[in-house]
Amino acid sequence: FGVQDTFDFFHALDMPTKIEAEKRAFPKSDTAQSVWDALVRHMKEGNVTILSQSEADGLETQDNLVSGVRLKNGEILRARSYVLATGGKSRPETGSTGDGFVWLQQIGHTLNTSRPALVPICLEEDWLGELSGLSFPQAKVVVFQNGKRQMSARGKILFTHTGLSGPLILNMSQAIGEFLQYGQVTLSLDFFPQKSIGELDREVQELFAIQKNKQVKNSLAGFVPPILTPVLLRLAQIDPDTPVHSVTKEARASLVRLVKDFPMKVAGLLDEEKAVVTSGGVLLEEIDCKHMRSRLYPNLYLVGDLLDINRPSGGYSLQLCWTTAFVAGTSAAGK
Repeated sequence: FGVQDTFDFFHALDMPTKIEAEKRAFPKSDTAQSVWDALVRHMKEGNVTILSQSEADGLETQDNLVSGVRLKNGEILRARSYVLATGGKSRPETGSTGDGFVWLQQIGHTLNTSRPALVPICLEEDWLGELSGLSFPQAKVVVFQNGKRQMSARGKILFTHTGLSGPLILNMSQAIGEFLQYGQVTLSLDFFPQKSIGELDREVQELFAIQKNKQVKNSLAGFVPPILTPVLLRLAQIDPDTPVHSVTKEARASLVRLVKDFPMKVAGLLDEEKAVVTSGGVLLEEIDCKHMRSRLYPNLYLVGDLLDINRPSGGYSLQLCWTTAFVAGTSAAGK
């Protein structure tokens, strides 16, 4: 059940999709309600019984089989096969509070510890509020731990009121979280990785040449987004009211270096409540992945974020859930 199958499925349910930047797919309506409506309609057409106000409390087992699902009101639900699709621990307000991990451990499954995976980063800098909402489609981030370079990557970033987000940051967050366990982590941000420092210096010189009588704070609009100018000037220790013709060569060089090497200190990661997904889950050695069936309980099937599979930002988690669920449901029905 690959990507095209997913599109075909939703299109058959009269939910058109659209493709945006970086091949990301969304409902044409731009609302999650469209997905909800399509899925609920599909379940009703398939005579699926939906039990609301029926919070699950655990699994019951007997003779190496799952024998029932225990509800908090004391009721036991019985079936021939069981598919567990409780999600991980991200966004607990949606219901994914990690209960599935607890139940699976209780019946003997082994789990890797769940941690926030695709999650924004908190920074220590005091200027964050000034840059909130600023984005760059193709920035480069270099990660240092205790001053030693560890990794680098390019992609879209977004400044928030607490730090950094965007696809590039989300995909780097798990590694950054691991580095933090062993020492101070700093980031170097290159706003223009496609240009050399020499090219950027020439751009600034050209801007300054035609605006030499302006204050420097009003002369960088053609170089960087206006929201970034006050922060850059402060970090470069340039008085924003300085006339352009009075900016020294050294000060200009300091300014240009900053856009190629913008330093930031990582304070930590946001918690699971803000994570897109969490890492960790049931070890794949305990799963028959051809059928998504538990190797401990042959009538139990596990799908989606319950599994110990890391994936990048960009719809991979959704596709993982849909693919594994299709395989699990088909296998359970066939069995």
